[in-house]
Amino acid sequence: MRFSHTPRLIKVFLIALFLLPLVLPVNFAVIQPGEGTPLFPKVLTVDKKVATTYKPDGQIYLLSIWVSNPDAKILGAEVLTCWARADCVVFPRSVIYKRNTTSKAEEKKAKIEMEDSQSDALLATKALLKKEFPGVDTSKLTDRAIKVSLPNVGGPSGGLIFSLALIEILTPEDILQGRKVAGSGTISPSGKVGAIGGISEKIIAAKKAGASILFAARDNCDEIPGDVSGIAVVAVSSLEEAISFLREPSHSSFRGLSGCTNLGA
Repeated sequence: MRFSHTPRLIKVFLIALFLLPLVLPVNFAVIQPGEGTPLFPKVLTVDKKVATTYKPDGQIYLLSIWVSNPDAKILGAEVLTCWARADCVVFPRSVIYKRNTTSKAEEKKAKIEMEDSQSDALLATKALLKKEFPGVDTSKLTDRAIKVSLPNVGGPSGGLIFSLALIEILTPEDILQGRKVAGSGTISPSGKVGAIGGISEKIIAAKKAGASILFAARDNCDEIPGDVSGIAVVAVSSLEEAISFLREPSHSSFRGLSGCTNLGA
């Protein structure tokens, strides 16, 4: 009696067909929430020889997201695992990175963007201080007087939060009032706040850090979840708007989404 091996071969083929993509690299990038890094007292400092500083009453967090680098080999199984998690997002690699770029090139670019954002944040800070706090002398305050110790972090999204932190430690006014504040948004020298990527992931990072307020760019409103809870997500278009919000005591207990008129908030 003869037995055909065809069914067994078909089974092997089907198993390989379904399992092989799980162990092969795929052309995707993975994005996950990063951390909320407290800026006081060690990460952001100002040279006391060039400007008077004040001890902050509260904390300000710089938010980050984790993005797989362009050289990383992302397996199909990792993509499926990410899809199954609420705090993980997968994009085609071409959406995140330019073709033929490398991890080294991206790190260099991110470092330059971060340094530029710090310079713009200082200019925006000085402009606001001149208007709102004319008694604060910033004539000797330059980029060299500001030190930011953040290894392995880059990009332009820390501009707004750098400005808020500088205003807190350069003015005698208690702007934070003991609160934990996070934020993510670019900033121009004139104080305009711009959109950033990964805002949903940064909301998660802010909540994990224990922040009660998260400032975001109004241009990011289309990407902010409408059912925000446990934290005040405040969309602003300028540094001045963020400072005005912090100065209003009635906002201290607010939780939810504010500032996104297109969402009715």
